Amino acid sequence: MKLNFVSGIEAAVYGKAAIIADLHLGMESALFERGIRGAEISGKLVEKTTLLLEKTKKKELIINGDLKEKVVGIPFEARDFIEEVSTRAKIILVKGNHDGGMERVPGIEVIGAEGFAYKGLGIFHGHAWPSEEVIECGKILMGHNHPAVRTGSGWKPVWVQCTGQNKKIAEKYPTCKGKKELILMPAFNPLLGTNIDAMEGLGPILKKNLFKIDGAIAYTLGGAKIRRLKKTV
Repeated sequence: MKLNFVSGIEAAVYGKAAIIADLHLGMESALFERGIRGAEISGKLVEKTTLLLEKTKKKELIINGDLKEKVVGIPFEARDFIEEVSTRAKIILVKGNHDGGMERVPGIEVIGAEGFAYKGLGIFHGHAWPSEEVIECGKILMGHNHPAVRTGSGWKPVWVQCTGQNKKIAEKYPTCKGKKELILMPAFNPLLGTNIDAMEGLGPILKKNLFKIDGAIAYTLGGAKIRRLKKTV
């Protein structure tokens, strides 16, 4: 089974599922509380998700963490999203660091922060260590980093392919053998993006160098290779 990026949108498809990460629904309210009037993005993300499901014809939607912005409490934007999207697809949420309390919300299946293996594809958000089940997969999807690079036309969200450091992986996961590939997912929310060249990566699996961003390959949303990353700091 092959993982494919969806051209022009921050999403992938695999088997029966469309996969996205880092929506941060309710961001507008959080910004407003700090005196910042932001764009009304949450409603647009419902529309964007609906169009994704129509385009790909997938009946499962896997959200790889940070469905909502506020760590505590469930914003109405998250409830509205689930109510609308769950009529079109089964929603599976892999918990991110912002997803406190999502187990209490009906209409959604919630997986712990350690992630899970979906038909041989490892999926975890990235703020916590993944399970051995995830690392045993040859290909692993991780959110949490919102990778973007500067191009001639400005900042662009990217997919980032990182090669596993076998020795480091074996120290943490001694039973997990073979080559490993980690793919960092772009944020589905277009207001989010981080200069991936200027960071070592968020989350323990990157900070402990089980996978390295320096030298990793950045791809466009459509899957075209841009270049290898080179740390600028």
